[in-house]
Amino acid sequence: MEGQLLSWMYQRLLKSSSGIPRSDETFSDGLVALIFLYACLSGRSPRWACDKANWPLWVRRVEFPSYSQLMKRLKQPAVARLIETLDAELRGNLPSGLDKVFDGKPLTVGGFSKDPDAKRGHVPRGYAKGYKLHVIVDESSGKIDAFEVTPLNGGEPTATLELLDKVDLKGCTARGDSNYDSNPLYAGVADAGGKLIAPRKKPYTGLGHHPNHPDRLRAIRHLELGDLVLEDHETRRIAVEQALAHLTNLPFGLFSLPNFVRRLHRVKRWVAGKILLYHLYLNLRLPKAEAA
Repeated sequence: MEGQLLSWMYQRLLKSSSGIPRSDETFSDGLVALIFLYACLSGRSPRWACDKANWPLWVRRVEFPSYSQLMKRLKQPAVARLIETLDAELRGNLPSGLDKVFDGKPLTVGGFSKDPDAKRGHVPRGYAKGYKLHVIVDESSGKIDAFEVTPLNGGEPTATLELLDKVDLKGCTARGDSNYDSNPLYAGVADAGGKLIAPRKKPYTGLGHHPNHPDRLRAIRHLELGDLVLEDHETRRIAVEQALAHLTNLPFGLFSLPNFVRRLHRVKRWVAGKILLYHLYLNLRLPKAEAA
């Protein structure tokens, strides 16, 4: 599978217009993106990917930039836009449905890491230091419609509110766990044309004295009618578990942060590369008629 992914990226990034250097450049944005994405595909550092000895023989005829040139170009907005555009193209090829799921995934680093951007936050079975990936997943295809990376102490409702402008939620039902039971998030999803459903952390208790959004009150009535309703809600959320399982368990997946990926801007770039590879993997699995 990794060979198929690399071949597709080579053809797309070096054989299309993105592979043509601008007049003031020696190396194209497409080549820079290809080297970085090969590093993501291999789970190795960009320095490793700059060494032609680590590439298949059929790629070694291409002239490569030096490591310092590569890192300088990776910081330029044009390369980031190219990766974002390519990911959007791949994402657009995948089916879309009217059910979306909100979730978050911790991306931890070592407790003694000196990374000033990594913060301590809650993880299953305790606390850790690192970052958090926030995603909006389409239930029908498992594609990641939008994502953001924050320090690990970043709140799910706050981060997800920032993502709503990137997703078309008109007529959609959005589902989340109890971390997403937030009046501002209910209001944000409603303003975007959708409806949020998220269980309370303490169900069957009072509502307090603060005003509640009508959609939150409706969700409470719906979810607390009986155990079968809540069970159905949890079953519908399986899509995000499956998507994150694929994202993290594929050989080239986002199963951890390597020790060369530190600071928030590097983590965001690394995550963007891994998600692009995940969407490319989903595209290559599509039946030819559906992909066309």
